[in-house]
Amino acid sequence: MGQKIYQDAFKDFSDVNTTDGSFLGINNAVQMQEAHMIEKVEQAIDEANYRLKAANVKVRIGSKGNSLQLRATLPLKPGDISKNGRQTKQYQISLGIPASLEGVITAEEESYELGRLIARKTFEWTEKYLGQKRTKKVLTFQDILDNFEQEYFKTRKRTLKSEGTLFNYKRIFKKRFDLSQEASLHNFEYFIQKPDSDSVRRELVKISALVCKLFGIDAKFNHLKTRYTPKAREIPTDKNIIVNFNKYTEYQQQSLKLRKEFRDLWKFYRLVYGLLAVYGLRPREVFNKPDIEWLLNPENTNNTFKVHESNKTGYREVLPFVPEWVELFELKDEEILHRLKKRTESLNTHKQLNAICNQNSAWFIRVGVDFQPYDLRHACAIRAHLQGIPVKASADNLGHSVEMHTKTYQRWFGLENRKRAMSDAFKKIDRVEILNKRCKELELEVEKLKTENTRLKLQLNAPIPPY
Repeated sequence: MGQKIYQDAFKDFSDVNTTDGSFLGINNAVQMQEAHMIEKVEQAIDEANYRLKAANVKVRIGSKGNSLQLRATLPLKPGDISKNGRQTKQYQISLGIPASLEGVITAEEESYELGRLIARKTFEWTEKYLGQKRTKKVLTFQDILDNFEQEYFKTRKRTLKSEGTLFNYKRIFKKRFDLSQEASLHNFEYFIQKPDSDSVRRELVKISALVCKLFGIDAKFNHLKTRYTPKAREIPTDKNIIVNFNKYTEYQQQSLKLRKEFRDLWKFYRLVYGLLAVYGLRPREVFNKPDIEWLLNPENTNNTFKVHESNKTGYREVLPFVPEWVELFELKDEEILHRLKKRTESLNTHKQLNAICNQNSAWFIRVGVDFQPYDLRHACAIRAHLQGIPVKASADNLGHSVEMHTKTYQRWFGLENRKRAMSDAFKKIDRVEILNKRCKELELEVEKLKTENTRLKLQLNAPIPPY
C-alpha cells in the first residue's frame, strides 16, 4: 500500500509544463507537487477526524511542522498542575508520526487506541505518551540509498521525468558517499568537499540538501556552494553541420565490413542527426514517443515535429529552424522513420532512453562528427537569433523560457557569430540609409512632377485669347 497511496493522491494533480529545465523552473515544479501533497495530507487529517467524531472517539489529529500529534483531554501529566484546579487537561501528544498519508493512517489507529483507554478510564502516562526514551534512529548513507525512492515519491508524481531524475541522483549518491558511514552533518560536508570538480560539488550540494529534507535531517549546505562558470565552447556553423551530416553517408563504405544486420544502422542514426539539427530537439525527445504519423502526414504542410508530453518540458509542436534541410537531410524517408517508430515503441523507462541516447552519442564519434549532439540544439538557438526570429518564438520552439534561452544558449554565441551578427546589422543600417536617401530623392521628384502637372493643367484650362 505504501507507494500506491501516494501515487493515487497525484491522480488529480494538474501536471502542467512548469519547468523549462532551469533551476527555478524545476524548483517551481517540485514546490507545486509538494504543495499538492500537503493539501492531500490535510484533507486526510480532516477525513480521519470526521470518522473519529462519528465514532465518538475523544481524540483528534493535528499537525505541527513535519509531525502529526494527537489532541485529547487527559488526566494531568505527572508533575503538572491545572490552573483551574481540575484533574484533567488538554494535551498535544507527539508519537513521532510523520505528517504523511501513511502517517495519518497510523495516527488514526493510535487515536482509536487512545480513545479506548480514555473511555475505559484506564489511561496512564506511560513512556509512549510521555515521549521519553524515544531516540531517533541513526541513519547510514546505505539506509538513505535503500529508502531514497520510497521517500522521494511521497512528494512527487511518478513519471518518466521524475524516475530519470531519481535514477541520476541515486547513481551519483552511490558513487560519491561511503555507504557504510553515518549520515551526519560532518560526513555530508566531508564527501561534498572531497571531489576536485566544482560541478560535482554543486551536484552533491543539491542531492545532499534533498535527502536531508526527505529524511528529516537538520542540515544546510549553502556555504559549500561554488559559483558556476561556463567553459568556452565552439558551436557548429551551418556549413559544418552539413559537412558532418555527410559523414554518415561516407561511413557507408566502412559499414560493408560489418555484419549484415548492422550495415544500415548509419541511416538510422543519420536520421536522428538530421532531426536534432533541423528542429533543435533534445536527444531524448527524438526517442521518447516521437509522433511519426504526424511527421509523415500530408496535412503537416509546415513539417512540424510533435514532442510528446512526457518529455522534460512537456508537449510542444516544433517548426523546423531550417526548412530546406528537411529535404536535404531526407527527414521524410518513410522506411527509416518507421524504423525509428518501431525502435522507440519499446522504450518505456529512463534507463532504456538513456541507453539509446548514449548509443547516438557513440555514433557521433564513430562517424567522426566533431561536436556533441546537444551542440545542434545550441546551434538552432544561435541561428534563430542571427535570422532575427523573436526571442519568445525561438524559445518556445526549443521548449524553454526566454530567460533560459538568453542566459544559457546564447552564452555560446562566439566571436565568429558576433562578427556575423554585427556585420549583418551594419549592412542593414547601410541599406536603410540608402533606402532613406532614395526615398527623399523620390519625394523631391514627386513634388517636381506635381508642380509640373499643375502648371500644365493651368495652361490647358487658360482661355484662348481672341485674334
